[in-house]
Amino acid sequence: DYQYRMRTRRSAEKMLEEYQTAAKILYVVIAIVGVPANIVAIVILSRGKIGLSTCTTRYLVAMAAADLLVVIIEVILFRLRYFYFSWTFLSIPPTCSVIAVLTYIATDCSVWFTIFFTFDRFVAICCQKLKTKYCTGKNAAAVLATAGVLLCLKNVPRYFTRKPWKIIDNVPWFCSLVDSVFTDPGWVAFDWFDMVLTPFLPFAVILLLNALTVRH
Repeated sequence: DYQYRMRTRRSAEKMLEEYQTAAKILYVVIAIVGVPANIVAIVILSRGKIGLSTCTTRYLVAMAAADLLVVIIEVILFRLRYFYFSWTFLSIPPTCSVIAVLTYIATDCSVWFTIFFTFDRFVAICCQKLKTKYCTGKNAAAVLATAGVLLCLKNVPRYFTRKPWKIIDNVPWFCSLVDSVFTDPGWVAFDWFDMVLTPFLPFAVILLLNALTVRH
């Protein structure tokens, strides 16, 4: 039994090591490709010399900016921090709590900016009477700004779901979820609301809009 447990433990440790190596390579590649690609996209689109309307350009710039934030915050500051700079100020509870909140905000913005752009294209293709009133640069800016503010406010409570994970020499390190997140009805309801808002509802909406657009 002892030898079996030791073999099982070594096998699990080897699998974990292989997984971490693959994850490290994947996140590095995403960071190396994602950051410059999105920056170039933002610069090219911002110049407005590629034959796109102001409305479309603003949505595409916002989507590229949101994707850039996802790469910087989620991949570099959150994922790669674990491998390359764990014991830094990025891992103290106040900082990693802020990073967690920003991760949710960036992800939500990336998803919902795509949804709003899809709806804009649906209106432009399928609703010709509404197109001239809705598909404008001014409306796009208003939609993106409103959505951004609301998504930021929606994720602020996430800051209060973290607590120190370890205390070493009286210094708190890293973050873990507070126990009440799993038991308090308010937090449970908030978590369900968050899952419905991203990703369940976006999947349904984007499939519906694209199906209607294709059908038209």
